[in-house]
Amino acid sequence: MAKGKETILIVDDDKGVRKLLRQRLEDEGYRCKEAGSAGEALARLGSSPPGVVLLDIKMPDKSGMELLPEIKERYPDVVVIMVTGISDVTTAIAAMRQGAYNYITKPFNLDEVVHSVARAVEKRKLELELRDYQQHLEQKVEEQAKEIRETFLGAMAALSFALEAKDSYTAGHSRRVSEIALAIGKELGLSEEELEDLRWGSLLHDIGKIAVDQAIQNKPGKLTPQEYEHIMTHCIVGASIVRPVVRSERIVEIIEHHHAHYNGGGLNQTLRGEKIPLLARIVAVADAYDAMTSTRPYRTALSREAALAEIQRGMGTQFDPLVAQTFLKLSGAELMPQKKKILVVDDEESIRVLVRSILSNDYEVIEATDGQEAVQVARDQRPDLILMDILMPRLDGYTSCHMIKTDPTTCQIPVIMLTGVSHKLNVEISKEFGADEYMTKPFSPQSLLETVNRFLTNHPEGVIVG
Repeated sequence: MAKGKETILIVDDDKGVRKLLRQRLEDEGYRCKEAGSAGEALARLGSSPPGVVLLDIKMPDKSGMELLPEIKERYPDVVVIMVTGISDVTTAIAAMRQGAYNYITKPFNLDEVVHSVARAVEKRKLELELRDYQQHLEQKVEEQAKEIRETFLGAMAALSFALEAKDSYTAGHSRRVSEIALAIGKELGLSEEELEDLRWGSLLHDIGKIAVDQAIQNKPGKLTPQEYEHIMTHCIVGASIVRPVVRSERIVEIIEHHHAHYNGGGLNQTLRGEKIPLLARIVAVADAYDAMTSTRPYRTALSREAALAEIQRGMGTQFDPLVAQTFLKLSGAELMPQKKKILVVDDEESIRVLVRSILSNDYEVIEATDGQEAVQVARDQRPDLILMDILMPRLDGYTSCHMIKTDPTTCQIPVIMLTGVSHKLNVEISKEFGADEYMTKPFSPQSLLETVNRFLTNHPEGVIVG
C-alpha cells in the first residue's frame, strides 16, 4: 500500500498533541483522523478502520490499556502503537504483550514517530500479504502442507536475511545461529520434527527487529535502560508476526523466549528453568555465542576461546547447564561451518543488498562496487563464483570479466553476468569476454538460487543462456 493512501487514527485527549502528530504525519503523506476519547475512537474505527492507531495510554474516560483489547478484537488488522510517558514504559511493554505493535514516548521525537509509523505500515502490509497468500495456498491438497509451511517461513526468513544484510555487523547471523542450534539439537537427540521447528525458529528468532530503531541497534556506545528495553521488544514483536502463519507453537516459543535467562533474570521474563521451552534454551546459547564472536558497533569480536569461556561462566545463570555442556562439546567445524564464497559486483547498493539477502543463508557473500575493484577482490579472496553487473563506473563488467578470465590465478572462477540489459548482442559479447552465464534483472530469488546452486553444487561447464 502506498504511504500516501494509509490512514492514521490519532487517539489522545490532548488536542495539542493530536495537532502536532497530525501535522507531521500529513507532511509525510499520510491521511490522519483524530479522536479525543475512547468512545470517539471506537466511532471513528467503526466508520472506516484506519491502518494504524496511535493510542494514548492515559485518557480520562477509558484508558488506552482498556481500549486496546477492544480494538484488537474488533479490528485485528489494525496496527496499534501505544503513546506513553517515560514512566509508563513497563505499561507499554504489557500492552505489547496484549497485541500492541510498538510504543512511542512523550516528549516526542517526531522523526522517531515517523519511523515507527512507517515500520507499522510495513508490518501491516506484510501480514496482509501473508494472510492472502495463506488463504490461497490452503486450497491445495493436504500432501502439500509441508511445502506451504516452508513457503510461509521461507518468505519470513528472506525478510529476516534482508534486514540483516543491510547491516554488515549482523549479516548471516540467523544462518549461523541456526547451524549451531541444529548441531546442539542433534547431540541432544531431538526428533526430526523438533529439529525442523528448531531450524525455522532459529532462522526467524530476530524477525521482530523489523520494529527496532536501527539507530539504537547500531549505537556504538552503551545502551540506556530505555534503549535496551526497546531492543528487547523484538522477541514479543517477532512472536506476534509469526504466530498467525505457523502450525507449531514451538517456533513461536523460540522467538519469544530466546533471550530468557535460565535463572529467570532476563528482562521482563515470565518463565525460568525447565519451564523455558527447550528449543528456546538451545537458541539462547547459539545466539549468544554468535553475537560474542561477531564484531558489533560497540565492540570487536571475541575469540572462540573467550566466547566459550563466557558460555561456561553463564551455565546455570544465563544458560541451561545441559544445553551449554552439549554446546561446549561441539567441534570447531560445527561452530564455524565453511561456506562457499560469492563475489557480487554491482554499483547499485540496493542490488547488492537484495542478492546478499537471497544468498547469505547458504553462502558467504562479499562485494565490489565496480569492475576494477572486482578484479582485485577476485585475486585477493578467490571467490567460488562471481555475479557481475555490466554497466558500472571505472571499469565495466565486460572488461572486468575478461581480465578475470585471462588471469591464471582467477581464470577458473565462474562468472555470471547479472544485468538489466537483455539484448541478444549483450549475451554474445558476454560470451566472448568469458562469462559462463547471463541473467537479466529483475530476477526471482528462486531463479537466482537455482542458478547459483547449479554452479556451486554440481560444478557444470558454463553455458550462456538468453
